[in-house]
Amino acid sequence: MTVFYHDKEVRVWEISKDKELPEWVQQCFDNNSMVWYDNKLKVLVKAINPSSKRDVKLGLLDTALGYYGGGFVMGNVGDIFDSTNGRIISKKNFLNHYDIRN
Repeated sequence: MTVFYHDKEVRVWEISKDKELPEWVQQCFDNNSMVWYDNKLKVLVKAINPSSKRDVKLGLLDTALGYYGGGFVMGNVGDIFDSTNGRIISKKNFLNHYDIRN
């Protein structure tokens, strides 16, 4: 399965605790870029797919909100993690906005 967002290929993973993990996801767990908190997944986006533009945006947001250096996103089991764009979206939004090709 190949997934596209705005005609660009992206790497995604449906968040799950009981399915076999893709190799890149397992590496993220091994280096603690992804951590489980009960049924919530905490992802350090800056460590998985660095993007200076996104990091500046996150840094400005962190400063405006009064904390520093976050870059974390949280997701629930069943959500979709788009590592290319550094975000977690609902399955409904994924099916509406992403193009899945076999």
